[in-house]
Parts: sequence; structure tokens; C-alpha cells
Amino acid sequence: MDQIGARLREARIGRGWTLDGLSERCGLSSSFLSQVERGLSTLSIVSLSAICAALELPIETLFSSSAPIDQQAPRVTAADRQLLIRIGDSPVSYRYLSGQLPTAPIAELLIAEFPAGCDQRDSAHEGEELGYVLEGALEIRVGDETHRLAVGDSYRIGASESHDYHTSAGGGAKVLMAVTQRFIEAPREGQTG
Repeated sequence: MDQIGARLREARIGRGWTLDGLSERCGLSSSFLSQVERGLSTLSIVSLSAICAALELPIETLFSSSAPIDQQAPRVTAADRQLLIRIGDSPVSYRYLSGQLPTAPIAELLIAEFPAGCDQRDSAHEGEELGYVLEGALEIRVGDETHRLAVGDSYRIGASESHDYHTSAGGGAKVLMAVTQRFIEAPREGQTG
């Protein structure tokens, strides 16, 4: 917790803000923020998110031992490279499947079931797509890149990039997907399918 507090303090000072200035921007008291910066208070994920949003600081940068993570998130994040955090004494842990996406609100969360021998080509859609392999194995091609994903791996595909999905003849895959643009729009009142 001391390390998180120190990094928050460094980010605040780097912006030239006082504790009162940060307090006004994140809605938390100056005294609480002071305790956080000195490692004397435990943060909830909600409070940490509010502070990071005010500082425009990606939350994962607080938990890496190196320099801040590049704003351009990697396309594929192997299971053993995903950021796993626990805040304070909370029994809940959070696994980051991608970097933060401040401009990409999630429109749909779904599970895609790819059958064995699937060869879906030239998929493209608006918005962004994030996926997490729940079962099986999936190969994704985006442009000249080919990525083979196993259980626990995750990926991110940017707006309107054409991509292909492939599974082996021996097995399919189940993938948890979050998309920022709806795949299927519900009919409006008075419209028929």
C-alpha cells in the first residue's frame, strides 16, 4: 500500500495539485487522500478508480514495478502476463485482461462459441472487441499478425480491423467477449424483424 500511495502522491505533485485540488476532482476528503499517500489507509477499488480517473492515471501503472504501461495496450495478453491486483485487505482479486480503455464503453458482454474446425474470415465491425479464452484454443489473425491463444489468454482488436478466427479440427473454443458496439440492434418500437 505504501508503494501505491507514493505513486499517487508523485502523480498529484507532477500535476502541480495540492491535496485539496485532488479532493475537489475525485470527491474524496483531503485528510483521507493524505492518509492514502502515506500508506496509512486502505483503499477500495472504487476510491482508487476515482483517484486514478482524476489524475488521468491508468490504474495498472500503480502495480507495475517498471515505467508506466504504454497507452497502446498490446493486442494479446498471455495469461501469465495479466495484471492481478488485490486492494488492501480485500479478499477479492481483480485480473486485468487488457489495459484500461477510457474511451471504449462496453456495449455487450457475451460468450462466443467457436466449433471445431471453424474458419471465420474477414470479420470486421465498429468499436473494439476484447476476448478471454474460457475453453479450448483459438487462433486470431489481424492483418499480418497471427496469434494462438490458449485458456486464460486474452486479446484486444481495435475499431474496424479485419480479423479472422480459426479453431483446429480437433476442438473448438469458448471466448468471453466484451464489445463496444452492439452486434445486433434490437428492433425499435413499431419495427418488425
